Amino acid sequence: MNITQSVSQQIERMRSGKLFSYQDIPSYSEHGDAVVKAISRNAKKLGLVKIKKGLFYKSEIGRFGPMAPKSNDVIEYFTSRKRKTVGYVTGPALYYRWGLTTQIPAEVTIATSTKKREKANLSGLRITTTPARYKVTKNNTQVLQFLDILKNIDRIPDAETQAVSTKLAVRLKGFSPEKISVMEKIAVEAYSERTKALLGSFLETYMNYFSEELKSSLNPTSKYVFNCANKWKNAEKNWRLASSK
Repeated sequence: MNITQSVSQQIERMRSGKLFSYQDIPSYSEHGDAVVKAISRNAKKLGLVKIKKGLFYKSEIGRFGPMAPKSNDVIEYFTSRKRKTVGYVTGPALYYRWGLTTQIPAEVTIATSTKKREKANLSGLRITTTPARYKVTKNNTQVLQFLDILKNIDRIPDAETQAVSTKLAVRLKGFSPEKISVMEKIAVEAYSERTKALLGSFLETYMNYFSEELKSSLNPTSKYVFNCANKWKNAEKNWRLASSK
């Protein structure tokens, strides 16, 4: 079987709506040029639609012609590689998904371990990728999302900070002690001083847990502005968080 036949068979076995790149074809690593030519020459025959250079999807024919991929298929392409989680939804789209704001985002931002910045516009869905602060795995995705939200907790559009805090607290109470420990470690290694201070005060306020690890990682002379410092437990005393004057 030649490369063209092999590539055609692999694409025919794909489900409709699935996004893929040249690199997703197993033989690409050894026969890159041949794979590119096989796809280019047979794209129409295989029912492929080109999104941008090197990125395609297998179309499905509906009542009114070819159907674009579903939003979840588009997001899955950027968050998963070879059945491994490499990215997660963050930013305004995450705030909306977690019910922290009613503002529907104009685009979906995805933080990825690939460090590659990409953009795609498909079916009215704009996707932008950005490098994640920490290596993304299936097990730490929720922790990273929590930290990303906490980092911007007082800058979420159309949302009161205390209302957001209450909703996050409900979610945090579903975290195991092991997951909270992982969150402390990641915060110390990859997030800003202010985010570490916010996490320390948040844990103390809503979980009645004082984190020595977070406390010892902070610069003892720095202060961090936070508009709800007067409502969080020991925010200024232990975590040097203070409301702006």
